[in-house]
This record gives sequence, C-alpha cells and structure tokens, in this order.
Amino acid sequence: KVAIWNDFDTWGRFEAPQGNNTTASEVSPYLPSGNPGIISIREAWIDFMLPDLPVGIKAGHQLLQLSQGWFFRSNYMGSDAWVVYLPSGGNTFALTDVKAFENVPAKASDDIDFYTALGNFKLGDDMTAGFDVTWLDDRAGQLISGYETFLTRIPGIPVPPIAQGMYLLNLGLNFTGTVGIVKLKGELDVQDGNWKGGHFGGTGDLKFDGNQIVIQGSIPVDIVTINATLARGSGDKRSTNNRYEGIVDFQDIAQHYTLLYEYKVVTAAGFRNTGFANTTAVSVGAMVKLSKSVQVGGDVWYFGATEKANINPATGGYGTGGLSHDAGTEVDLKANWQLYDNLSWNWTLGYFTPGNVYRQADGSGKDAATGLQGYLAFKF
Repeated sequence: KVAIWNDFDTWGRFEAPQGNNTTASEVSPYLPSGNPGIISIREAWIDFMLPDLPVGIKAGHQLLQLSQGWFFRSNYMGSDAWVVYLPSGGNTFALTDVKAFENVPAKASDDIDFYTALGNFKLGDDMTAGFDVTWLDDRAGQLISGYETFLTRIPGIPVPPIAQGMYLLNLGLNFTGTVGIVKLKGELDVQDGNWKGGHFGGTGDLKFDGNQIVIQGSIPVDIVTINATLARGSGDKRSTNNRYEGIVDFQDIAQHYTLLYEYKVVTAAGFRNTGFANTTAVSVGAMVKLSKSVQVGGDVWYFGATEKANINPATGGYGTGGLSHDAGTEVDLKANWQLYDNLSWNWTLGYFTPGNVYRQADGSGKDAATGLQGYLAFKF
C-alpha cells in the first residue's frame, strides 16, 4: 500500500500552491526540517507471508499502535517499522522494530527506537486479551533535550550539556470483550527505566515509574448506546526523589478522546495529545440513532490532575497559581450524519470549563474554551 496526502497547511492561512515554502514552525514540530508544504508519504509498506512458512512480515512506513493506543499510537503520519508476526488460529504473536524519531538523518547514535514483543489471544467469539512489552532506546537522550519533551516540565532538570542515553520499559495488558450486555475495552500500562545522570544538576540516574489504566464500556439498548470511560494516568510528584512517576505516553497529534481538553487545550501534564498523562478522567454519554443515517448524542467529562498541578494555559509551562487536583469539566455534543454509503459528515461541539489547575495568580486562566469541529469523510 502507498498513500500520499497533504495536511501541512491550516486552511485559510498561508494558502499557496503545493510546494510553497511554509516554515516548519508554522506547520508542526513533528515534521522534518526543510520544505514541509508538499505532498508527502503517509503510508508505504509491503505485507507478505514467507514462502512455505507461517510467518508474515510487514515492512515500511505504516500506521501503528500498541493495544488500544494509550501508550503508543502513530496513526496520523505513521512510522517506519518492521513487523514480524506469527498467526496461529485466533492468536497472533509479533515482534516489531519502530523508528520513533530519526533526529539527525546522518547519525544512528541519536535515534529513538521502539522494540516490542506482543501477543493477542482469542478467549472466545467476542473476547480477546493481549500483552505487549516495549523497550524504548533513546541513545542520546533526545527526549530530554528536545523541545517536545515532557521532561522540560520538571523544575530543576537542566538541558544535558552532552548526549546522555535514556531507556524506558513499558509492560502493557489489554482486554476487549462482551460481558453480559456490556462491551468492554481495557488497557493497563506499567513503566520502568532511567535517564543516565545529570538530573537536578547531579550525577545520579533519573528513574521512571509511571502507570495508567483505561477502561471503556458501552451498552446498546434499542436505538440508544450508553458509553462510559474511567481512566487514570500517573503524574509526577514534583519532588527531587530521583524519580519521575508520571506516565510517558507517545501519541500522534490526532484527537484521542475529547475535542478540547486533550486535543486543543494543554492538559494537566502541560501538553496537548498526551493521552491520560497526569489525568484522572470520568465520562458518561449516549448516542441515539434517530434514523438509519443520523445519530445524535454527547459525552460529559470530569478531569482531575492525578498529582496536583498548576498549568499556564497559554504556554503549557508551570503557572503562578496554587496547586490543585481540579482540572475541569467538558461537554461534547455530537451529530453523525451518514449522507451516502461512502460519505459521512460528523460534527462535535465542545465546551470546556477549566478548573483551578489553570487559575493564575493574576486571575487569568478561568475562561471557558469552546470549539466546533466538522469532519467530512469520503471512503474510496
């Protein structure tokens, strides 16, 4: 499969013919330097079975995620990867090698790679469970010194004067199935690892010790589907105990759950697109099928900072207000319209009320955020 696209320009801003010299800072920090205003490769991979062997290989630039995607998800622009898999009945075992970040193309010593062993097991006609064990190898500690790093939000950690490595081990467990009338999905991630020396101006290692759990359920009742989410991602205690207790998630820049809190507003972890990092979330909602082609409904979310925080909503850095667990609430109203078999138009109207996590000493940070998104999708 080969897929090309251009999603590098914000509509109505810097519009020009394809190939214009829009700067990378006006586009996305995830794109390589140079001229991003071009049609680019989203997917380019080959998937085949080895001759006379029950082993498959998928190699190339591909969309990827582990479990339900709450630790690692690369479904927006994809990643370079090798996937070697062994299907056996309803079960699958696989080994993956993912190039997460290339950094300097001419150097291999500063790359960031994911190595994963995983298994998915069929427990019944409508029930599966699985595991994944991922080793992240950050050879030069780029996640520490890069502008995209979560660790710049920890007070006292200087930018390393020399390259220092980092590794992270993530154990993930997942479940999908139906229990009675309830359709359930769950994921648990537990992390360990370290960054080699230099944190807080010292010489000892910084230990990683994060975890998260996400449980989602839905109940179909005639024309109504009721859904709920319970999630908790650990946060750092902002101490000098040589440990970072926050969950380290690697998410693409797409929308993962809410329209505003996680997608457009910096979260209690200080960034967008961080999943449930330093976030405890509870939601309940429903979708009503008004006709064969129209569904309406919505979700109500409550967000808490797992560890007390104060975030400047304008910069994502530490704020000037008091620390708080109250991150806010959000209401997302939805209308999904299937115009034709291959054309849908889905709308979401979001209203986010920030909590004390965003309140600054000067009284700012209390204004609500609103957003309206229309998503028009055509399937070839």
